[in-house]
Amino acid sequence: MKKPDRRKENRKKAAGALAGLGLAVFFFILLFGFGKADPENPMENTTADASHMYLTSSTLAMDKEKLASVENANISSGGSENQAQQEEEQQEEEEQEQEETQEDQKQSEEEQQQDVQQQENEQQTAQDTTSTSANTDSQLNVSDSLLNLIQKNPGSGNNGSGSDENGGQGSDGDKNNENGNPDNNGGNKIPSDGGQQTTLNPSQSEALFTTSLKDGDEVTDPEYPFTITLTEKGKQLTLVSMTVTQNGSSRICKSHDSLTLKEGANTVSVTVRFRDGKYNQIDASTKVYTIYYFPDHDVQLEVKNARSGAYIYDQDQLTVMQDSLWIQVRARKASGGTISDVSVRVRLNNKTQKADSDGIYRMKLTLGNNQVKVTAGEGGNSQRTVSFTVNYKVDQFMVSFESSAKTEKISNNPGIGDKVFKGVTTFKYASTSADFSFRIRCSTVTGDERIDKIQVTNRYGTLDVTDQAGADGYINITLDASQSNNIRVYCTDSDGESQWYTWSVNYERVLDPEENQKKAPVIRANITNETVHAALFIVPVKVFDYNGNELKANQNFQLYLNGEYLDYHSREQDGTYEYNLYLTEGENTVVIRAVDNEGYTAEKTYTVTLNPVKEEARVRVIVSAEVIGLGTMIDETVTTTADQTVAQIVEDRLAAYGYTTIHDGVADSDSYFLRHIQKPGINNGWNIADDERSLLDMLGYDLAEGPKSNDSLGEKDFTAGSGWMVTLNHYYIAQTMGTRAIRDGDEIHLIYTLSVGKDIGVDPSTSIYG
Repeated sequence: MKKPDRRKENRKKAAGALAGLGLAVFFFILLFGFGKADPENPMENTTADASHMYLTSSTLAMDKEKLASVENANISSGGSENQAQQEEEQQEEEEQEQEETQEDQKQSEEEQQQDVQQQENEQQTAQDTTSTSANTDSQLNVSDSLLNLIQKNPGSGNNGSGSDENGGQGSDGDKNNENGNPDNNGGNKIPSDGGQQTTLNPSQSEALFTTSLKDGDEVTDPEYPFTITLTEKGKQLTLVSMTVTQNGSSRICKSHDSLTLKEGANTVSVTVRFRDGKYNQIDASTKVYTIYYFPDHDVQLEVKNARSGAYIYDQDQLTVMQDSLWIQVRARKASGGTISDVSVRVRLNNKTQKADSDGIYRMKLTLGNNQVKVTAGEGGNSQRTVSFTVNYKVDQFMVSFESSAKTEKISNNPGIGDKVFKGVTTFKYASTSADFSFRIRCSTVTGDERIDKIQVTNRYGTLDVTDQAGADGYINITLDASQSNNIRVYCTDSDGESQWYTWSVNYERVLDPEENQKKAPVIRANITNETVHAALFIVPVKVFDYNGNELKANQNFQLYLNGEYLDYHSREQDGTYEYNLYLTEGENTVVIRAVDNEGYTAEKTYTVTLNPVKEEARVRVIVSAEVIGLGTMIDETVTTTADQTVAQIVEDRLAAYGYTTIHDGVADSDSYFLRHIQKPGINNGWNIADDERSLLDMLGYDLAEGPKSNDSLGEKDFTAGSGWMVTLNHYYIAQTMGTRAIRDGDEIHLIYTLSVGKDIGVDPSTSIYG
């Protein structure tokens, strides 16, 4: 008779003991959980020790491998009797071991197969996850991949920043678009079509889409089908719209569409609007294509001035000063779906003309009117004719300009003048003095020639100086060094026709070093020779002349990064311009050059080193709402890494005190915009003082008697001008907090306002907050 399988019984006993142990641990956890309240949340306790750790149920999780090993462990209760029993059971198990070897081997092989299958499944899952992650990264990096394509439109996408009626912190762009437009904001409404607006030129647009349109295409069917196909890069963006423009008229189109062409030449272009993952708008456009439609049996005739490239039309009247006229002629006709050239005949004063080997008709003119007739086709409805008049005249009228820097003659007769009328001559005048003298005289042939008016135009406006000529005919003016000084003469020629010409003088002061040192412009820039840790480095710049007048960016001063000229990103009302510098790792050279309206110059050079290694920075963070009686909510100095943005620090410290936020975008990009700060009872005890109410009434703000919610404080809660504003080192941030990297020693102040900053101590002339 076979002995009982004591090994199996022993396993059952061990399993029972293990189950008992597990239940004991389980009940211990339950008692621990029910016996204590939830740990105090350090977010809501300003005295909480940041070094404390809080036990959670996940801390008690047991390792599965260790749990499995318990099954094979000897659970000993101690004592010799138990030891003898274990030895006896061990002997019995060894006797049965041979019988069970085959079964155990089979079981082991099955388990190995399961393990192999499980590993293969895990590898496949990891590959799928990696693939998904790669796709996500590809989408997130679309904006970066476009950086090499994007060509910014100076008039587009630089919408202003600053707190407006919404009380915001600002976003990209020129704060008031130089015209005080309150709708151009980052502190105003966030644009519904995203953040920055970018326009690509035709060659750049080819990276995002292609079209079947063909330049110079000639067709005999007025219905012209075309397609628009997105490239792989284009498919990674969000498609907003497709627009086709034909002969100046635009409409929305589809990826497979068609045009109805007019007879002759048609101009066609396509624009596709995209949006990337960061809500930046991208307008990509093709070049302008010319597509020709030829109705069956109709002749198309084109006549062009070979010298100027201008088209000549039927019944035109031309006036020339040359003794010859050069024209190019082309005639085409459609017949049975085939387009072919048509012979042409050119007559000058009823004499047939022949083209030279290059196809150009070079025709000798006689003084006075000359009649030209160009005919294509064989007659009837299919024949086309262009007839025009050419008046060849020899003009003896001349105007002379005389000065110490430039002397020249102006005449429509090429044999007399250096230039012809209705043109511009630009030249430079370098001197230690801005005083400039010039004389303008005209020739007299018939006695009807005269100078009618002489005007000087600079940044102060236009001045008539005709009557300022002295006895010698010279006129004395003071030149402006900030921009061109335009001298224009208006006159009447020998035929009684009006003519004009302009001389544009660029004054360059020859500087005396000592005088320039006394009167050099003052450059104020928030930059030093320093090391930073974020690639985007924002530099506010303001420049004055020696009289304290504010100077303009681009016109009076320029900023260069590593030798490359940069345009400013945004402008404050006080005349401060903000430049976005994208640094390269290592040393970067920043140069600011200024020249005032009198020609005095100044230059400053800085070295900014980008070190991507994260270093520590100590930053003071203040959050206050004194205008509604809530005082200072947060005031602390924290140590953090120097690669953080202002928005990241603000979000982190608000969360540390139990606040949540409602905001747009992410805290490390220009899409970030803070709208509300929330916490249960955040508005408890609010109160608006009488003097604040009087100020709001004087400013025309309607005051709501109470917040919209007692648990939230943000934009438009009390007035149309209420919201959160932010200053960095006591200066208002013109751009979004998500773009401004912190530096060691910075002070960030988040302030609640009811009147777009007017009630919290802003100085409108400097943007400094008290």
